[in-house]
Amino acid sequence: MVKKRNDPYPMGDLFVQDIIDYSPKEERTMMERPFFSLSKRKRNKPIDYVSDDQQVFVKVLPHPDFGMATIWDHDILIWCISKVVAEKARGSNFDSRTIHTTPYEILRGIARGVSGTEYTRLFEAIRRLRHTSVETNIRAGKKNFASFNWLAEVEGEGNIDSPEQMENVKSIALTLPRWIHDAILKNDNVLTLDREYFLLTSGLDRALYRIARKHAGNQPNGWTCGFPVLHRKTGSESTLKKFNEMMKKAIKENKLPRYVMTLTTLQDGTPAAHFIDRKIQAVQADLSRLGSDSERLKRLALEDERRDLIDSGQSPRRVSR
Repeated sequence: MVKKRNDPYPMGDLFVQDIIDYSPKEERTMMERPFFSLSKRKRNKPIDYVSDDQQVFVKVLPHPDFGMATIWDHDILIWCISKVVAEKARGSNFDSRTIHTTPYEILRGIARGVSGTEYTRLFEAIRRLRHTSVETNIRAGKKNFASFNWLAEVEGEGNIDSPEQMENVKSIALTLPRWIHDAILKNDNVLTLDREYFLLTSGLDRALYRIARKHAGNQPNGWTCGFPVLHRKTGSESTLKKFNEMMKKAIKENKLPRYVMTLTTLQDGTPAAHFIDRKIQAVQADLSRLGSDSERLKRLALEDERRDLIDSGQSPRRVSR
């Protein structure tokens, strides 16, 4: 059993800068498509996704040496997006795609430790983001496409004699691709994530949360999606049969922040997952319980009235049901 990871910098920690004010932001169009490896194991197999309506494609090409950027590496992009959104909210002129920060600040912002090992992992993640290539026509239309790397440029400053001394980096500059930056500033195309997302240890749970956040949102009735569609949307390398087993396990464990997953089926019998906001589900349960209590009280009142009529020698048929 995987032990749940705790947030080393929970809300209320006054030493954490308020750059993302504990409300991480994500670019909306990235949340429902497969852009990242769901495994920490090196992935050299490309992602080649086409939507059911043949209107949208995503192709992700890993670097032969470093592999594909993972869904945990993506935390760094979420942090960068969050910073841009925060600066925009403050009214700052944030036209530059380059974010100047420190490794320490990033690690704390994405709920990681700050040991030497975490520094090394951070720069391994940055390397994968820098060298993973993406081609997609999302937001470009069917006749156009964009091609980019998750990080356009990376520069660091510190006492560094070799790539193995990344823990000595004191400051770092990360340049976002124009594809992401334009979406944030021009389209205001972002959603707020729960900070607990950073604590998820399963790549599949992370992908499912992102998809649920995009599609289920705060809809009163939630959102249902068949396993085959989720298989494509997550970009899982597993066979559909194995993926179905993984989904049933994920639903049983229900570890997603905010959302409850329930196993269901579509009209044709295809296994599916239903996602709904926990708070909305709780309110609906309360309303249902109140409705049941109201009906019960009404039945008791009618029974009392019938008894009183019988006791007085009158016909109980006068009591309406």
